[in-house]
Amino acid sequence: MFSHVIFKKTSPTVKDVRFPMAADPSGAVARAYGVWQAGSGLNQRGRFIINPQGTVMGVEVLAGPIGRNVDEMIRQIQAMQEVAKNPGKAAQAGWKPGDPMITTRVPEDVGRY
Repeated sequence: MFSHVIFKKTSPTVKDVRFPMAADPSGAVARAYGVWQAGSGLNQRGRFIINPQGTVMGVEVLAGPIGRNVDEMIRQIQAMQEVAKNPGKAAQAGWKPGDPMITTRVPEDVGRY
């Protein structure tokens, strides 16, 4: 958890993020999410986006010293929030706030000859 304090102070990308970063000293959460590495006692780097209903909406697990893209994570969260507000719509690859969304509903007459 102490590394999180340093990370927030030194990373220009993370310094303004306003959500809590948690620590998992026992490894219980890492085991539950499948990122615990028993041999080293360390976790794989990963992030899990969970909506207010408790559904895991996004997962990214990276190897070793590869960092995650916080800007991309924020874009994905914004897309998830927008999709939640607009049933039947989807945020296509690269969608950004303000971009049009696509329709996911199949028209009733599709497949009719």
